[in-house]
Amino acid sequence: MSTNEAIFDQIEFIRSQTLKMVQGLTEEEVRTIPDGFRNHILWNLGHIAFVQDRFAFLLAGLPSGLPEQYREWFANGTSPLEWTGQEPDFAEVCRIAGEQPSEIRRLLSGRLNEPTVQPFTTSSGFTMDRIGSLLSFSLYHEGMHFGIIKQFKKTIQG
Repeated sequence: MSTNEAIFDQIEFIRSQTLKMVQGLTEEEVRTIPDGFRNHILWNLGHIAFVQDRFAFLLAGLPSGLPEQYREWFANGTSPLEWTGQEPDFAEVCRIAGEQPSEIRRLLSGRLNEPTVQPFTTSSGFTMDRIGSLLSFSLYHEGMHFGIIKQFKKTIQG
């Protein structure tokens, strides 16, 4: 495996750490919105999977691996405060998030230098146009939300 392909090991490791952080939490805990916030642990976990799906699959020209409802539940700017009807299942979100890294490796190994179907520009103005760049950036994104999950967990559990 080339040094560039090590990104797949990093994606798998970081996702395992994220899932370990939420392991053992109750439905009530993952659905508690701390004072002053618009979302909760479950939203952050689903959002990580949603953004990873976009970066790894959709922008590489592959089909999404997520249920259709993920866009309305977990896209940027969404909030559980606005959810109506069926809500996401915590165990299912964990399962999907857990399977994502191996699918990314399977579908994108050897394709890191390929262009994306369209360039992606972050909210801070950084533009990426290669699959490998998006996967690298996804590690930063997941790390930000991991930190939020960790803080929410600490706040909720006291």
